[in-house]
Amino acid sequence: MALYTYHHDAPTITAAGRQWVQTCLVGDGSVLGGGAISTATNYDALDRYFVQRLDVGDGGFYEKLRAQLADAPSDARKLMAELLWALFLFPSNIGEDTKREGILEVWGWSGESLDPAHPMLSSKLLDGIGSGGMGVNSNRWREMIYLVRLGQAIKAVPANERAGIFADYDQFLGWIETLPDSGDRQFRHMLRYFLFPERVERMSSNGDRRKVLAGFGVAPMKETRHWTDRELDDALFELRRRMEQRYGSADIDFYLEPLRDQWKKPNEPDDPPAGDGATDSAGVEVVEPGPAYPRRPGSARNLILYGPPGTGKTWKLQQLFTRYTDQPADVDRATWELGLVARFGWRAVIAAALADIGHAVKVTALEQHVLVKAKAAQRKRTNVRASLWGYMQSHTPPEITTVNVADRRPPYLFIKSEQSDWAVVPDWRDVDSEAADLIDAWRAGPGVAMRSVPRYRVVTFHPSYSYEDFVIGLRPVVADSNGDAAGFRMADGVFKQICADARANPGKPYALFIDEINRANIAKVFGELITLIEPDKRAHYDAAGNLLGGMEVQLPGTGDDDGEAERFGVPENLDIYGTMNTADRSIALLDIALRRRFEFEEMPPDYKVLERRIEGVDLARLLQAVNQRLEFLADRDRLIGHAYFTRVGSLDDLRVVFRSQVIPLLQEYFFDDWSRVALVLAARNGSSPFWRAETLDAAEVFGSLADVGTGERVRYTQTPASTWTGEAFRSIYESAEALA
Repeated sequence: MALYTYHHDAPTITAAGRQWVQTCLVGDGSVLGGGAISTATNYDALDRYFVQRLDVGDGGFYEKLRAQLADAPSDARKLMAELLWALFLFPSNIGEDTKREGILEVWGWSGESLDPAHPMLSSKLLDGIGSGGMGVNSNRWREMIYLVRLGQAIKAVPANERAGIFADYDQFLGWIETLPDSGDRQFRHMLRYFLFPERVERMSSNGDRRKVLAGFGVAPMKETRHWTDRELDDALFELRRRMEQRYGSADIDFYLEPLRDQWKKPNEPDDPPAGDGATDSAGVEVVEPGPAYPRRPGSARNLILYGPPGTGKTWKLQQLFTRYTDQPADVDRATWELGLVARFGWRAVIAAALADIGHAVKVTALEQHVLVKAKAAQRKRTNVRASLWGYMQSHTPPEITTVNVADRRPPYLFIKSEQSDWAVVPDWRDVDSEAADLIDAWRAGPGVAMRSVPRYRVVTFHPSYSYEDFVIGLRPVVADSNGDAAGFRMADGVFKQICADARANPGKPYALFIDEINRANIAKVFGELITLIEPDKRAHYDAAGNLLGGMEVQLPGTGDDDGEAERFGVPENLDIYGTMNTADRSIALLDIALRRRFEFEEMPPDYKVLERRIEGVDLARLLQAVNQRLEFLADRDRLIGHAYFTRVGSLDDLRVVFRSQVIPLLQEYFFDDWSRVALVLAARNGSSPFWRAETLDAAEVFGSLADVGTGERVRYTQTPASTWTGEAFRSIYESAEALA
C-alpha cells in the first residue's frame, strides 16, 4: 500500500477524504457543519455565481472569490468552504494555518462562524500528505471549477448508484473520465488516491508517475505520455511490489532515499514552476523534513541540526523553506507590500508615494501613505517624519530656495512650496527609474507578478563573521553615479532585517536559517541578543508595532539626535534554525549560553537509505564498517554521512566517491596520518587493497651521508582506483572466509 510516509499521517487523511466522499458526494451532507449543504441546488448556485462569472483580473484569490459569491445563497458559500477543505486535504506545500484561515474566512461569508477547533480543521488533518506543486496555488480557481463540475456530475447520478462509483476502482475510472477538463486537474489524482491508496501512488500528477517509471527502466516517458491512468497505476503497482521484495519492507516511498535518486536528477528542484505539459502542470512532490521538536504553545522555535558531514543537514534545512513562503494565491496585500518595499530604499518609496498622491502635500499626510507606512514598519518606527524631511531635502534641486540645506545630491526629485508642501518634479520617472518601477509594481498589485513571497533569510557563518555583519554596524559606502560621496554608515545586518520583517507582520511566521552556525564565534556574533532569542523573552508586538510583552534592549550605535538608542527585540514569530558540522567543532565545545537557548536534533548517518547492493557491495554495511573504525580511532563526531553514497549507482561511482571524497576526508580527520587512513580502509584479513605499504630503511636511503640511526619508516601509496573491485570494498566488512 502507498500509505507509508514518515512525515505525514496518510491513513488518517485518506480516511477523512473518504468520509467527505460518502457524506458530501454520495450523500448531501456536510463534514464541517450540519444540514444538507452538498446538494445539487447549491452546486448549481456555485456554477452560476462562481464558474459562470470568473474574475481573472487583479486581486488575490479570496478577494475575488468573495466578490463573486456576494449574491450567492448562504449554503452555497458554506459549500465553497467545504470544497476548499477537500482540495486542501492533500497538498503539504500550504501551511496548516493558511488552509484553516481560508476555510474559516469563506465559511464566515455565510453569516455564520465555524469553530477553529473543529476536528476536521485540526493540524493533523490539514498537514497534507504530498505536494500539490505550484498548480494548486496559481491554478486554484481552476481546481475549484473542477470540484464544482465534479459535484454537479455526481448529483446527476441516481442516489442509489453513487456509492458504487466510489467503491470500485474500475467503475470510478470509467466515470471520472467523463468529466470535462479531467486530465488537467490535480484533484482528480488526489481523489483517486484517497479512494484507493492500496493501488494508487501518493502523487498529485501523472508527470511524476511517468518520471518514476522512466527512472526505474519500466518504460520511457515518450511511451508513457500516452498511457491511461489505469496503465500508469498498474505499472507503478507492480514496481512497488518489486521494490518491497528487494528491500524486504512495505514501508517504501518513491520520494525518499534510496528510491528517490533512481528517478530524480541530481540538484533537480523539488517544486519547479508549473507548465511542462498539460497533464504535468501540477508538478512534483516536495519531500518534507522529518518532525522537529514540538513547539511549545506561544513559543518560537530555536533548533540546531548537528551531525558529521554528509548527513543531510543543509538539505533538511532547505526543505523547511516552503513553510515560510507565501504562494501567489495565498499572499495577502499587507505581506506583499512589505515584501515589495523591502526591495527599495527610502528615496524611491517617498517619490512613489508622492507620485501616487498626485499633488503637493504636507509631510504629515505623506506619513499616512501605504508605501511609507509599510517601509516604516520594517525600520525604526520613531522619527519617520525626520527621515522623510532628510531624504526630500537632500534630493531637492539646487535652484529650489525653499530648502535651507546645502548638501544636495542627485537624483533631484522633490519640490517644496512656500507653504511647506512637497511634490515630485514633473519628470520624476526619467530622474529615478527605481521609483517608477516601485509605483508600477504597487499599482499592478500582487496578482500580476505571480511570484511567491519568502518569509525567511539565509546566511552562512564563517570565522570572520561578526556582530556588525549579523546585527548592525558601520559599512563602507562607495561613491556612486548619483553623487553620493564615499564614507561609512550604520547598516542593518541580516538578523536585524529579518526581525524587522517579522515585527511588521506579526500574524505570520518568519525564519532565519544559519548554515554552519558553529564556524563563527557565536558569542561575539549574537552579542547581547543571545538573551533575546530565548522563547520566553521574545518580544510580542501588535499590528501597529507596539510592544505588548517580552524584552527589548537598546542597540549601540543607533542613537538619534537626542542620543536615545533604538530599542530592539526579537519577535516571537521568528524561528531560528542552524546546522552544525560536528567534524568542525563538537557540540560539547559550544558556548553554554547558546546550548541553553537552542534545541538540538542529531542527524547521524542513516544506513537504511543505503540498503542496496552495487555489484555485490552492500553500501550500508560498507559505510557502517568504516564509521565503526572511525569512532574507535577518533570519535563519533567524525563519521561519514550517507549523503556521500546516495547517488552511487555503479562500481565506478563508488570508486569516484572513495577517491575524491572519502579518502580526502579521512586525510583531514587524521591530519595526513596515512597509517590511520590505511587502517580505516584495511581488509579484515589485515591487508589493504587501497594502499601499498613500503618500508624505508634509513641506511638504505641515506647510506653514510647522514647519521639518522637505524630507524625505519613506512611509506603508504594509494593503489590505482581502477583496481578497486567489488571484492576489495567487501573486504572492509566481510571476512576472508565470506569472500572465498
